[in-house]
Amino acid sequence: MPPPDWKSALEIYPEGWRCPAGPFWIAGWATSASGLVVVDVRAWLGAQPFLGLCGLPRPDKEIAARGHAGAPQAGFSFLLHAVPGATDLRVEVCDQHGRWTEIFRHAVTGAPSLPSANVRITNIRGHAHAAPEAEPLLRLLRAKHARPEQSWSTLAREILAHEHSETFDVAPSEPFKGALEQLEFRAAVQYGHLLVTGWVAHREQEITRLTAYLDTATPLPLVHGLERADARTLFPDLVDAEHSRFAGYLPVPAHLPHPLALRIFAELASGKQELVFLKRFRPVLTSGGGTDLPAFSRWKFICAAWALREAGWDEKWAPGAYPAIRQAAREEYRNAAPAAQPPRELFDRIAPDRTKPLQVTLVTHNLNYEGAPLFLLEYARYLAALPGWKVRIISAAEGPLRARFAEAGLAVDVIDASALLAAPDDAGFASALGHLAQHPAWSGGDVIIANTMVAFWAVHVAQQLHQPSLFYIHESVGPRRFFALQFGAAALTRVEQAFALATRVGFMAHASQRAFAALGGKNNFRVTPGWIDLARIQAYDTAHDRTELRRDLGLPEDTVVFANIGAVLPRKGQHVFLEAIALLQQRDLSAPCAFLIVGVKPGIDPYVDLLRHTIASRGLAHVQLIESSSDPYRYFKAADVCVCSSLEEALPRVVMEAAAFGRLIVTTDVDGIPELVGPEEAWLVPPDDAVNLAAAMHAAFDAHVGGTRTKAERAQEQITALSDAAVRLPEHEAIIRLVAAAK
Repeated sequence: MPPPDWKSALEIYPEGWRCPAGPFWIAGWATSASGLVVVDVRAWLGAQPFLGLCGLPRPDKEIAARGHAGAPQAGFSFLLHAVPGATDLRVEVCDQHGRWTEIFRHAVTGAPSLPSANVRITNIRGHAHAAPEAEPLLRLLRAKHARPEQSWSTLAREILAHEHSETFDVAPSEPFKGALEQLEFRAAVQYGHLLVTGWVAHREQEITRLTAYLDTATPLPLVHGLERADARTLFPDLVDAEHSRFAGYLPVPAHLPHPLALRIFAELASGKQELVFLKRFRPVLTSGGGTDLPAFSRWKFICAAWALREAGWDEKWAPGAYPAIRQAAREEYRNAAPAAQPPRELFDRIAPDRTKPLQVTLVTHNLNYEGAPLFLLEYARYLAALPGWKVRIISAAEGPLRARFAEAGLAVDVIDASALLAAPDDAGFASALGHLAQHPAWSGGDVIIANTMVAFWAVHVAQQLHQPSLFYIHESVGPRRFFALQFGAAALTRVEQAFALATRVGFMAHASQRAFAALGGKNNFRVTPGWIDLARIQAYDTAHDRTELRRDLGLPEDTVVFANIGAVLPRKGQHVFLEAIALLQQRDLSAPCAFLIVGVKPGIDPYVDLLRHTIASRGLAHVQLIESSSDPYRYFKAADVCVCSSLEEALPRVVMEAAAFGRLIVTTDVDGIPELVGPEEAWLVPPDDAVNLAAAMHAAFDAHVGGTRTKAERAQEQITALSDAAVRLPEHEAIIRLVAAAK
């Protein structure tokens, strides 16, 4: 990397370098002839750090006139306030390699008092005197994992500087109106991307373009002009207010220092570019492959703790505070880091009593048409048909699936578990738990079955009632990541406790079990694969004519149909599917193609808006977005090739169902999918790889057109042998009997 060669100037500063009593601005520019880019800026007044705004547009000729080249976005600015005792002002810039370099220093004088009362003194966490916490140590481990070339000490100083930094956000000001939506200081990063939504309009001109920046050198176009009917009602004088909504799915650079700065610029019809939003946020990895933490290492933990102490992390703490914080950080690191060893799996050797009828309470987090509640519906139907068995359903939320349970003769109680989830401490949780356990829906049960990690609280209810429990996990990431933005440390601990309290913890795939290895110390993990109702699929296949179904769906018989079936959301990777379609359509195909994306939820959905924009802007005329259907089998029956583009997936029903219908399958190889089909049964590709996905789709196209059905036949044979409900459901029944025997 080139050595720092910054050229810079500070052009706006207090008169006479005397800091006023109230807030004030400083601004300037910085460029590099060797191609270094300013990705962040930091100012110091004495010992107080301030984070600023960089990447501001600058007239190129103004910088070139000083004898060096520069980018139009070389400007920076800071909002500061006087700091008692400060005698100098320093400005530092961070380049794309993560190096901080001082570019300016000047002596200052200022009032000895604090700023005026209308200026709130806050650090980056939002409070001036934060209690000691473990997070900086975890943050240092993450930073070292992302930037291994930098020293522990350098990263520790950076983290502590930002821990105590002050900053500011920018919102649209007149003649703009608008807002960012659902972007807090801690923001979810899913599969390496940040979903950004909001709206903005101008009183006098049309906004022709919105561009976001996370890395100053990389412009990220936003989709603007989406429908926002209420904006016209609230602000009738805004230009094109009814089409003022925007959305973006932005790749988040892993190598930049945190907190990141999201900057959004609006280009007006006049050609003028204006900053409309600046938002500092700390990215929190909540889903996706890989990890932001290294595998658990005592040595790395010691290095991180030592570097922070050397940088002054705990110098102002109360005596005795450090050991407790260090221990809390160590436990969080151990639970959140990827495990070096897979968890030990339990193999029960005691045959359960297969004659005794049981009363089972099945608990779900909602009643929506989603994989986990549908799993529970089929499970409940099977159990209720066993001689003498009684089945009750408890849900924490209403939903359309209640009617399907009612059709099966299954009673559903909807109970409010919000007090448990919102409990601020263990005492509040215990009180809410005691109250919830008194609900009559729990009475008389032999076993409580909590379905998905979101229903973890049902395991605690079982413990309260002295009932054994079975805890089914459908997720592919651990609780520290899954609940990172919903729960604090105490609540996360209670989720993890559920893994130890449950009599058995059930997983659908070995791959998903490995994600929870750190919580497998009680030797109660058990893998029992999921199922599909093969008899129902075969009956449907026999009863419906494919030609007639395709005619009803408007699909010509000579068209090769690719179907991507399942909920439409980032985890399912439909945006990658669209990129693969665009690449596939550039190839010389011997037959027309149609592409179905089935599973769009009704209502406003920014992710679906982005898919629609991609379809329109890339000219993907043969792609259809189709709403969720109560009859998804019709699309399996009509398809020639089924595509699973998921970025994360425990054991997807869609792959099993596609195989059962005898369809050619193209799928990503994530998590439990290779436990269902291998290269002999399907075309497997890496996740988030449109190039390889397009190549696999082309190979499946050629196989279909050429009449080669070897992979489809092998997949159908394998799924028939491995995933038939007639085989798998009795295995799950046996686990319930084993759990009940522990009572």
